[in-house]
Amino acid sequence: MEITRRTALSWLGALAVGSVAAGCRGADAADGDSGTGDYNLTDWVADRGDQYLISTEARGQGIEFYQGAVDNGAQALEIGVGLTSDNQLVCLGPQRQRAGMPLFEEVVKRFGGRAILCLEAIGDQAHAAMMSMIAKYRLETCVLVRYNFRSPRIAEAKAQGIGVIAYYPTPAELTSESVQTVASQLIPRTDAIIVPNAGPYGYLANDIAEVAVATGLPIWPSPLHRRADLTHYRALGMAGAVTSDVGYLSGRTKPADADQWSRGVAVPGELTRDPYDDRYAVKWGPDGSIKLGATKVQHFLTLGNLGPITAPSYAVEFEASYDELPADPTSNLTLAFGHEDDRYYEHRLGLANGYHAILQADGELGLYAHHAGKPAGNKLSTRTTAPPFRGEWIKLRLEVTPTQLTWIRQDQPARVTAIDKSFRGGYLHLGRGSTDGILSLRRLKVTHTN
Repeated sequence: MEITRRTALSWLGALAVGSVAAGCRGADAADGDSGTGDYNLTDWVADRGDQYLISTEARGQGIEFYQGAVDNGAQALEIGVGLTSDNQLVCLGPQRQRAGMPLFEEVVKRFGGRAILCLEAIGDQAHAAMMSMIAKYRLETCVLVRYNFRSPRIAEAKAQGIGVIAYYPTPAELTSESVQTVASQLIPRTDAIIVPNAGPYGYLANDIAEVAVATGLPIWPSPLHRRADLTHYRALGMAGAVTSDVGYLSGRTKPADADQWSRGVAVPGELTRDPYDDRYAVKWGPDGSIKLGATKVQHFLTLGNLGPITAPSYAVEFEASYDELPADPTSNLTLAFGHEDDRYYEHRLGLANGYHAILQADGELGLYAHHAGKPAGNKLSTRTTAPPFRGEWIKLRLEVTPTQLTWIRQDQPARVTAIDKSFRGGYLHLGRGSTDGILSLRRLKVTHTN
C-alpha cells in the first residue's frame, strides 16, 4: 500500500501522546524482533554534558562508519535519507551518493533507540516514507528530524511532538532576525539549530554566533574537521558540533607514527584545506604515494592523524618528488611544524606560530619561523643544494630537540641547523607552497627519540 504524507502524519499523530509519555518502544514495534532500544532525547540531553559531538557520515562510507562513530563515543548520528526508484529508503552521504549506501531500515534496526538518529529526508516522497518508518518502530522520541530553517514542516513536526533540527545552509542566511524567528518555534530540551562553519580561512562571525547562542537553544556548527575549530566554537558557548571525525575531534584516536597512504583514503585528522571540495583532494599514486596537484592554489595537508606530538625530541622523515616542477624556482615544498593546534596552514597565511622547513625548486634548503598575524617568515638558516629534477625522489628528515632544529636533505647529503626553542607544539603540515606543479609524497613517519 502506498503511504501518503497525510497518512504518515496522521499515523504519527495517533502515536504521539503515547510515545512521548513512554519514550522509544522499538522492542514493541510492528515486527517485534527489531531489537531497537529505548535511549531517547531525554536520556541524551541528560547524558551529553557541555561538550558533545554529532556524527555525520563521511563520503563513501556505510553502516560500518556509523558503528565506528558509536564505538568512538557518538550518541547521535546525522543521516540523510533518500528514496530509490524502486521505493527503497537508503542512507545517503554528504554528497547525496546512492551507491553502496545501506538501507535506512537496516540502520534503524541496528541503531534506533541506541543512538539518537538525526534524520533529513531528501525529497517529499522520502520524507513521508521516512516518517512512516519512524512510526513503525515507535522511535518518535528517539529521533531529531532536520529541516531547512525556512521549512513549514518545522511547525508540523513540533505539532506531532517530534524533535527538530533547523539548519542554515550558508552563513549569508544566518541573520539575527531569522534566528529569532526560528528559535521561537523550537524547544531547548528537544531541538537544536545547525549553523555553517564558514570554512578554513574564517569562522562564523562572532556577533551572529552570539545571537544564536543567546536563544538558549543548542547551536551546532557543521561540519567541523579540526580540533582547533571545536575549541573555537566551544569558547563561544556552542557545546555540540557536527563532524564526520568523532574519534579524531574527541581525542579518542591515538596519534599514528606513519602515513596510511597505501589504503587509498584519507584517515581522520588528515585534512586538506576543505575536505568536501574536490579541488583540494589528494590523488593516490603507486607504492603508497600521494599527489598534491591543486591548480592556482597552494596545496597542503594537515597531518592531525600524527599529532599532537608530545615527545620533547622527535624526527620526521619522508620522500618527495616533483611530477611537474613549479614555474617559479623559489617556490618550495614545505614541512610546517611546532604548531600548537591543527588549524589550517599555508605559506603567508599568518594564522599560527611555528616553523617551516623548505626545499625550493632551485635547491635552497631552509628553516624559518612564522608568527600569528605576520605573513612573512623569519629566516633561521639556509644553504644552497642541487635543484631537484622531475621524477627524482628526495629523502628529507627533520630533527627537533628542546633547543635545536635540524633539516636534512639526505640524498646530498646537506643540512641546515638553528638553535631556537620558541615553539614546540605538536602538529605538522606537509605540502606545496606553489600554486602550480605536482608534488608526490611517500614513506612519511615520525620517530619519538626521547
